[in-house]
Amino acid sequence: LLPTSAFEQLARLQVEYPMLFELRSAKGRTHCGVMEFTAAEGNCYLPFWMQQNLMLEEGGLVHVKNVSLPKAQFVKFKPQSVDFLDISNPRAVLERQLRTFSCVTVGDQICLPYNGKRFYLEVQ
Repeated sequence: LLPTSAFEQLARLQVEYPMLFELRSAKGRTHCGVMEFTAAEGNCYLPFWMQQNLMLEEGGLVHVKNVSLPKAQFVKFKPQSVDFLDISNPRAVLERQLRTFSCVTVGDQICLPYNGKRFYLEVQ
């Protein structure tokens, strides 16, 4: 989530859709889309797994920059636990869950909730 003022500024600049962003902390970098522009001014809300990718603590400083990313032709994921392979149809689960992502960044770990569990996959 980003503040309303961020949307207003991006709208004035007539940025490309979908709006994609590069997030940088002192120790990491990732990319994402935005769910809503409803955060309090000066705040940016990220999922916990994304904060972990950025090695960012709650309340830490993150730089947000609008970017245009090339469309991927191929992506490879490495499950961080063999439990993911116990799913009856992991490909279907992966395809369904990835619809919620605007983009992914090589080197990140993404979190896929399924059947009351959280599965982590590394983007290679």
